[in-house]
Amino acid sequence: MSARERAIRAEGLSKKFGLSLRQSMKYGLRDVARRLAGRASNSGQLREGEFWAVKDVSFELEQGVALGVMGVNGSGKSTLLRILNGVYAPDAGKVSLRGRVGSLIAAGAGFAPMLSGRENVYVNGCLLGLSPREVTALMDEIVAFAELGQFIDLPVKNYSSGMHVRLGFAIAALSRPDILLMDEILAVGDMNFQKKCFDHILQLKQQGTSIILVSHSPGAIWSVCNRAVFMDRGKVVLDGSAEDVIRAYEDQNARNAMESGEQFDRAQAAHGGSGRQGQLKAQYGHAMGGTGDAVCAAVRLVGWEDGAPKQVFGFAEPIQIEADIEVRSAQEDLLIRYTIDAAHYRFIATLDSYEQGLILPSVRRGNYRLRVSLHQQNFRPGAYTLNVGISRKSVAVHLFYWHNAARFQIEHPKHRFLYSDSNAVMHLDCEFELAQVTVASRF
Repeated sequence: MSARERAIRAEGLSKKFGLSLRQSMKYGLRDVARRLAGRASNSGQLREGEFWAVKDVSFELEQGVALGVMGVNGSGKSTLLRILNGVYAPDAGKVSLRGRVGSLIAAGAGFAPMLSGRENVYVNGCLLGLSPREVTALMDEIVAFAELGQFIDLPVKNYSSGMHVRLGFAIAALSRPDILLMDEILAVGDMNFQKKCFDHILQLKQQGTSIILVSHSPGAIWSVCNRAVFMDRGKVVLDGSAEDVIRAYEDQNARNAMESGEQFDRAQAAHGGSGRQGQLKAQYGHAMGGTGDAVCAAVRLVGWEDGAPKQVFGFAEPIQIEADIEVRSAQEDLLIRYTIDAAHYRFIATLDSYEQGLILPSVRRGNYRLRVSLHQQNFRPGAYTLNVGISRKSVAVHLFYWHNAARFQIEHPKHRFLYSDSNAVMHLDCEFELAQVTVASRF
């Protein structure tokens, strides 16, 4: 890649922060004093109470290419963007940008609250390298794009967050920058304005503007970006296609949801919230309860081939669920049911012994192993929770119930990209057919 084609080059960028304001100020004053004295600072090493927000990040970006940056909260995305924009100086590494830079890092960032929107357009335009005459020539276009109308002469302190975003985007994008940096800024605003922004971003990219988009939205990254990077704990752990990075991001979110849920379960158990089989809660509203006539001692998901305990399954991979059931007194018409929860919804699926043909008219006292085989599961990638219930057909209360008895994750398929709404929980294979038809005129 020649220097003429390169718009951005980052080499070994690192940035650290103190865990408290006091520590940050103390270390900052020490570093300034060392530099004034002509001595090298210890910027490449962590001191007590510091952490790396960005660590050894390197990449290059060509003209007219859009790069997406994804990662869970706290992964260093916004810090990286602020280094590129010059808000933060890196503690190590260097960055070079070729051309005029427009940035949208936060709603209202860079605006003087007491000045009007029009006056802020001139201030920000000059900061972007435009002359007052050029800003005047663009003013009507900026006001029209931002849809502010007469409010352009209102002090921006009275603007809503949406008005801040519209004006900020209009200034940054209509100034025709060579490089455009954006940090999740398009999540604010109505659909029509978002569409207009995306259309303009794609137009800028076609005209040669290099774009870095930080976003939690797989749809935005996939729509705009040629490639993407996935950050975790300040480091770039994947640099590849937008599809590969979206897969990694959503799988990481599912793992985090699993870990958070397990931590909650442990904390609840430590405070006696879950109960045990010998001390079941007799009321609903607890994690575990029931009359205790039958209990489930353990639930586990196992691999289809080796039968080993497993929590992470591939997309469409068969699943087996095993449960250890103790029937403490003889039961008639026993019913055993699993329900499955997704991240945003409860009871998205039910696995019921009676509905699936396991009729249990009489079950003697004893210990049993229950196995459920899901030959064809169609859960979309994400984190899921399994609940257990044991009851009788003739008794309208639970002999036993257990919420969050087990958790499992479905990973993204490696050779298929599923990009639609992340709130969806089921995938249904089907065939699409589009055919043009002739409609007779009504007039």
